[in-house]
Amino acid sequence: MAASMSNTTLRRTLSQPKPLVPCKVKAGKNTRGRWPKFESGNITVWDDFNLDNLNESYGHILDRDVPAQALAVPQPGRVLASTTEIACGNDINHLIMWSDEVIGPALDFSRELLNLHSGVFLRRRISTPDKSAIAWIRYGRQIAKVDHCIELDEYPVSNLVIGLGRPSSRFPGRKLADYPEHALREGLWPLRQLANACIMAKTRYGYILTDEDLVACCFSRNGANKWKVALMPIPWSRHGENQLTTDLALWWLSMLAMSAPYHRAIVEEEEIVRINEWEVRYLDEERGWVRRHKYSNFEEPVDPPSPPVYRSPSPGNAAANAAAFAAQVGINADPLFDFDAMADADLGDFDLDAIIFNP
Repeated sequence: MAASMSNTTLRRTLSQPKPLVPCKVKAGKNTRGRWPKFESGNITVWDDFNLDNLNESYGHILDRDVPAQALAVPQPGRVLASTTEIACGNDINHLIMWSDEVIGPALDFSRELLNLHSGVFLRRRISTPDKSAIAWIRYGRQIAKVDHCIELDEYPVSNLVIGLGRPSSRFPGRKLADYPEHALREGLWPLRQLANACIMAKTRYGYILTDEDLVACCFSRNGANKWKVALMPIPWSRHGENQLTTDLALWWLSMLAMSAPYHRAIVEEEEIVRINEWEVRYLDEERGWVRRHKYSNFEEPVDPPSPPVYRSPSPGNAAANAAAFAAQVGINADPLFDFDAMADADLGDFDLDAIIFNP
């Protein structure tokens, strides 16, 4: 939907062109610690994190026509005017400060529109380039420094998204996504540091921002004390309403995390509800069948699901015919006809072929 001159949209606000900031920092050592390791094959590309899936699930919010004053955010040229290059590691935090300033009003507006966590304050904490403010994550007696934290001010605090900043010379996100098996040990330290912070913060969502990309991350367990990560680099230079920009990506991560506690918890990979997953359900006679997105709860009408496929009986196979009858007729919906109750019976005592097909 195109916005009028006096109005705007979330998508337009989160798709502004940003100045390119060249990196002058040479490759060198990263911060190190006793952090989670990623074994071979446990770093993958987060293919579901793409513009098509975002548009399907949250496009109704992003393209809503709203008064411009409701989404008043600074212009990137003003916020980043003095940041002409990345001369040291802390300079990346200027870019994080921009992301924080634009994401705040966007998230507040979205929460109000969707009635998400009404009455709960959304807090954002950043580590400033001059170190006058430091963002910490606390877990018991452990503390970890991060560069950005988006959280709900609850008790206990609900951390949503954790961010780190690094020069591209020290974290080549695109190369890591393309060739994770050839990643240099030095380049993995920021990812391990982010994994540690997300585990402490109890959220699966994090990102690493460089002068080239925002690398969106989704962490999961892989057995006891083992970890996996799916990541997607989003170029900093992207802009325009037909692109998945870094600001859109950060907004999307935050919305996914806010949708429900179990949607941000770090669990086994197979337990994660995919971000492009929908459920088909019947509402009532007036509204009929809809498909509902698992995270945004957006609904759209769909045709009723197809009836179950008829399967021909297996001659002489009483057990298979009993299962077919239960599946096709729906007898298991009534506990009086629960075939589990016959688990100890000898099906040879019953002529199920006659029962089912010769009433």
